[in-house]
Amino acid sequence: MAMPNPKLKLPRKPLSYVLAKRIFRFILKVFFRRIDVLNENVVPEDGPIILVGNHANQFIDGMNLVASSNRAISFLIAQKSYERRYIGDVAKAIGAVPVLRPQDIAFKGAGKILRIEEDVENGTCKMIGDENCQFTKVDIKKGAKIRGKWEGDLLVSEAPTKDNEIMLAPLREPKASVPEGGCDYKILPKIDQKVVFDKVFKVLAKNGTIGIFPEGGSHDQGHLIPLKAGVTIMALGAASQGTPVKIVPCGLTYFHAHRFRSKAVVQYGQPFDPPKDLVELYKTDSRKACGALLEIITKKLMEVTVNTPDYKTNKLLQTVRRLYQPDKLKQLTGRDYMAYSRKFTNGFEKLQNTPQAQALIKEVEEYVNDALSCGWKDKELKLINRIEVSYKYSPLIWGYVLTHMLIVLVAFPLSLPGIVLNFPIMYLSRSKALAMQKKALAASKVKVGAYDVVASEMVKAAGVFVPIFYTVYVVVAAFVADILIDESQPDGYQLLEWIIPLSIFVLLPTFSYYSILLSDHWYFSRKKARAVFFRSNKHCKRLMKTRKTLQTKVRRFVEVHLRENTFAGPYAKGGLKGDRGGREFSREDDRGSGMGTLQEDQEEEEEVPNSGSSMGGEGGRKVYPERVKVEGVA
Repeated sequence: MAMPNPKLKLPRKPLSYVLAKRIFRFILKVFFRRIDVLNENVVPEDGPIILVGNHANQFIDGMNLVASSNRAISFLIAQKSYERRYIGDVAKAIGAVPVLRPQDIAFKGAGKILRIEEDVENGTCKMIGDENCQFTKVDIKKGAKIRGKWEGDLLVSEAPTKDNEIMLAPLREPKASVPEGGCDYKILPKIDQKVVFDKVFKVLAKNGTIGIFPEGGSHDQGHLIPLKAGVTIMALGAASQGTPVKIVPCGLTYFHAHRFRSKAVVQYGQPFDPPKDLVELYKTDSRKACGALLEIITKKLMEVTVNTPDYKTNKLLQTVRRLYQPDKLKQLTGRDYMAYSRKFTNGFEKLQNTPQAQALIKEVEEYVNDALSCGWKDKELKLINRIEVSYKYSPLIWGYVLTHMLIVLVAFPLSLPGIVLNFPIMYLSRSKALAMQKKALAASKVKVGAYDVVASEMVKAAGVFVPIFYTVYVVVAAFVADILIDESQPDGYQLLEWIIPLSIFVLLPTFSYYSILLSDHWYFSRKKARAVFFRSNKHCKRLMKTRKTLQTKVRRFVEVHLRENTFAGPYAKGGLKGDRGGREFSREDDRGSGMGTLQEDQEEEEEVPNSGSSMGGEGGRKVYPERVKVEGVA
């Protein structure tokens, strides 16, 4: 194996990669209202690295890493996707490495599984099938997996010698159990990935960058699922060959990622080397070394993501965080937002079984439900509270309302033509995405509502419909110009037959983009004006009193139970560190990436961060840990 040359320059980015990166940035800028990139300067400028990210939003995850990183990333991509039209073409253009996954070639086994027998004393476990099973007649080797109606896949410890019996590796918690009467099953063959690992080692030996999502497939569970060991084999295998590889964790957090014009945060963690003792251990006991490194990578990923057991808990904790924030604070910076989301999550996780925490969460939940039943949200009440504190006099408050009403009156008519022209594209793209969501949910055991596929499918569908509809608009414009301009008119007017359609062809994308920006302004201004205008509503007044009481309780709880270990910083006495009203990043360790700078944001759109993609259903529907039923899917 060729040894890495420390003086070797970074691989030159091919033109196809540079072009793809520019296209990705444009797509992300259109789809997302804001993308905050944190700590991108910690990514080493040279040397071999492995970028490790959580997989929360299917193909959008890879696009975000390509768009935000200065390194040319060679992603590991499922061979199933690599061979698909369009997606495969893009993957080849950016130098992706295809990986054949067991789940992509899984096949249904004959017969049914009846039971699983575990001998704890001898440390053995076996799976028993009915008389129709043919374990010895199919390709089941040591390392293959069996998938059925239980949580997780069961690992085969040795090749079967009987048609109805398979020896398994010791069961993990929660232990699998077979439903009464037996169940069907699938066999996931053992795949030798030596060719893939060799390709990875060659990329790293040339000071290249490998991108991988070790959770396997994307999901929308709201927290990390167990990581696959492949990334550890790559890191330890390369290091054992003398390649000075570094691992860089990257957290991808989305705020209702399946919605158009939502928000996202890309946060890079500190690079680290595979521990030397694990590199040495890998040479003699690869399984133990890989397990230890996998725990380290999991911990590092947890530090750059927000992880909660379910959407309901996440929503409540974000409400607690808002209640704790200073009244005059408009918005946290992207960095502080992520930091305190994690701190509240981690703090309450440690205290969740204490009577004080349970009582507080119960009160917050009752307040949230009461507000929703009256047609209000906490973020709207927070806005009203901030406005009343900031603008103490009634004329100033009404000036705030009138200002946003004026924005609506001006921006809505200006954006209307763009909305009308692009409505068919949005409707068809969304319909296609929702259809694919149903298929993805039916085919997966780890997805909650398959919201992680919606954004990717919308982008892919729009990539087809946009050229079609824009071509139609240009043709229609040319046809209308031809009718309106006849040969009797001066030569200058005759040129308009060409100028009009060509102008529409060139300017329509820009016109559409600025129509979207104007739509953002009037949409959020309408919500702001409505909330403040109706602040005198009797329900609103009662809820504001309840909120004030809860604020006192939350701040007291944090001061007594959490501050000592968790909040020694921005929320401490003396002000909020890094508070600039949400206008820009604190740049002490950030370089602007051009992905979209932080600008003054609308309080109403302060969403629940979720590293497992958005778990909020359509129309605000809540999704909990159990699988949701999408219409048309059993």
